[in-house]
Amino acid sequence: MRAARYLKRAVAGAAIPIAFVLGSAPAQAQAPSPGDACTVLHATTQDADGKTMWCNPTMTGSHSLVWQYGGPG
Repeated sequence: MRAARYLKRAVAGAAIPIAFVLGSAPAQAQAPSPGDACTVLHATTQDADGKTMWCNPTMTGSHSLVWQYGGPG
Protein backbone atom coordinates (compact mmCIF):
# COMPACT_ATOMS: atom_id res chain seq x y z
CA MET A 1 0.00 0.00 0.00
CA ARG A 2 2.82 2.37 0.86
CA ALA A 3 4.55 1.74 -2.44
CA ALA A 4 1.41 2.62 -4.38
CA ARG A 5 1.10 5.96 -2.53
CA TYR A 6 4.76 6.71 -3.15
CA LEU A 7 4.39 5.89 -6.84
CA LYS A 8 1.34 8.17 -7.19
CA ARG A 9 3.23 11.06 -5.59
CA ALA A 10 6.28 10.47 -7.76
CA VAL A 11 4.20 10.41 -10.95
CA ALA A 12 2.29 13.57 -9.96
CA GLY A 13 5.51 15.34 -8.96
CA ALA A 14 7.17 14.52 -12.28
CA ALA A 15 4.15 15.43 -14.41
CA ILE A 16 4.14 19.12 -13.48
CA PRO A 17 7.70 19.96 -14.66
CA ILE A 18 7.25 17.86 -17.79
CA ALA A 19 4.00 19.68 -18.66
CA PHE A 20 5.72 23.03 -18.12
CA VAL A 21 8.57 22.15 -20.49
CA LEU A 22 6.25 20.76 -23.16
CA GLY A 23 3.96 23.80 -22.96
CA SER A 24 6.76 26.35 -23.23
CA ALA A 25 7.45 28.02 -26.56
CA PRO A 26 11.01 28.12 -27.91
CA ALA A 27 12.97 31.25 -27.07
CA GLN A 28 13.20 33.88 -29.78
CA ALA A 29 16.45 35.76 -30.31
CA GLN A 30 16.11 39.50 -30.75
CA ALA A 31 18.29 41.22 -33.34
CA PRO A 32 20.54 43.97 -31.96
CA SER A 33 20.03 47.64 -32.75
CA PRO A 34 22.77 50.17 -33.53
CA GLY A 35 24.34 51.27 -30.26
CA ASP A 36 23.64 48.02 -28.40
CA ALA A 37 26.68 46.66 -26.57
CA CYS A 38 28.73 43.85 -28.13
CA THR A 39 31.82 41.96 -26.95
CA VAL A 40 33.93 40.82 -29.94
CA LEU A 41 35.76 43.49 -31.98
CA HIS A 42 34.86 43.36 -35.71
CA ALA A 43 32.21 40.67 -35.20
CA THR A 44 29.28 40.88 -37.62
CA THR A 45 25.56 40.25 -37.33
CA GLN A 46 22.37 41.29 -39.08
CA ASP A 47 19.71 43.66 -37.80
CA ALA A 48 15.98 42.95 -37.98
CA ASP A 49 15.91 44.16 -41.62
CA GLY A 50 18.83 41.95 -42.69
CA LYS A 51 21.43 44.76 -42.89
CA THR A 52 24.96 43.85 -41.77
CA MET A 53 26.28 45.50 -38.61
CA TRP A 54 29.79 45.40 -37.14
CA CYS A 55 31.03 45.45 -33.57
CA ASN A 56 33.25 48.54 -33.35
CA PRO A 57 34.43 50.86 -30.57
CA THR A 58 32.55 54.11 -30.08
CA MET A 59 34.32 57.22 -31.35
CA THR A 60 33.71 59.21 -28.17
CA GLY A 61 33.38 58.50 -24.48
CA SER A 62 34.66 55.22 -23.10
CA HIS A 63 35.34 53.67 -26.55
CA SER A 64 33.20 50.69 -25.58
CA LEU A 65 32.19 48.17 -28.25
CA VAL A 66 28.76 48.69 -29.83
CA TRP A 67 26.91 47.48 -32.92
CA GLN A 68 27.28 49.93 -35.82
CA TYR A 69 26.65 50.12 -39.57
CA GLY A 70 29.50 50.84 -41.94
CA GLY A 71 32.10 48.10 -41.60
CA PRO A 72 35.17 47.60 -39.43
CA GLY A 73 36.49 50.80 -37.89
